[in-house]
Amino acid sequence: DLKKNEIAVIKKINTHKHIKERLHSFGLIRGVEIEFIKKSPMGCPKIYRCLDTTIAIRNKIAKSIQITYEK
Repeated sequence: DLKKNEIAVIKKINTHKHIKERLHSFGLIRGVEIEFIKKSPMGCPKIYRCLDTTIAIRNKIAKSIQITYEK
């Protein structure tokens, strides 16, 4: 639900263990800021920045990441 250039903090990731481990390897862990950069021409995947890493995440996976706007 992030808008372009909006920043939030990862609260929890609710997905299968192997997908969660993959996301963790890119730095997507609880308490880390994530920023929505842009969406692809087809709308999926979307591009995010986390810990100076740019990552493309499919919408289905992105929906499993709970965020908060509080630090």
